[in-house]
Amino acid sequence: METCEALILRKSSYGEADLLVTLFSRELGKFRALAKNAKKSQKRFGGRLDFFNRLTIEVALNKGRFNLIGDVTLKESYREITESIDSFVAATRVLELLDFLTPEQEPGGELFDLAADTLGFLSGKREPYSVFLVFLLRALTLCGYRPDFRFDREKDIAGFDVENGKLSNLGKTRGKRNTYPFHMDIMRHPEIMDANLEKVKNNIRVLTRYAEYRTGRSLEKTGFADETSE
Repeated sequence: METCEALILRKSSYGEADLLVTLFSRELGKFRALAKNAKKSQKRFGGRLDFFNRLTIEVALNKGRFNLIGDVTLKESYREITESIDSFVAATRVLELLDFLTPEQEPGGELFDLAADTLGFLSGKREPYSVFLVFLLRALTLCGYRPDFRFDREKDIAGFDVENGKLSNLGKTRGKRNTYPFHMDIMRHPEIMDANLEKVKNNIRVLTRYAEYRTGRSLEKTGFADETSE
């Protein structure tokens, strides 16, 4: 048995009684495991296998077969997230991004701590868009996709090229394919993000396009994403 701290990224029914769960952990990274009889036995898991819970999980790792979930302990709940639609959708987006950016079975380390802290901020009624933008940038950096923001520091807006992840002169690149306006003032001064949500949404949209370009895959759309994709 291995013991790890984990967040639940996905879960689905497997047969009549079991749940197949995708987890992201500090120690084991992303992996799938089977929770036997989870749909019928409330006594065994007691609703702990749910989104927005930080868990300590015992898991039996089986090569060539499903990993099996043993004991599950609730370490922290971020259920206050569900009291706000924007916070709920932003938190869902955090979990989707973890699944999108991470390969299986690479230790989560700093990325796990970042995700857990982000869920804590969203649970604490922080502005969801601002919290998500900070998470998005840090997650890209930790996963090896750090954008290059070196540019004229006097410019509050620049052109961001999603193909190479670099800023350039907006006037010279305006209308160029895959180059989009990017607001630098809120990146240099995060304390002003909450008062500039349209800029925050724009930067989320651009960095999402960058993540999709770098990975060669499309990130699933949620209501939160749709609102920033126009």
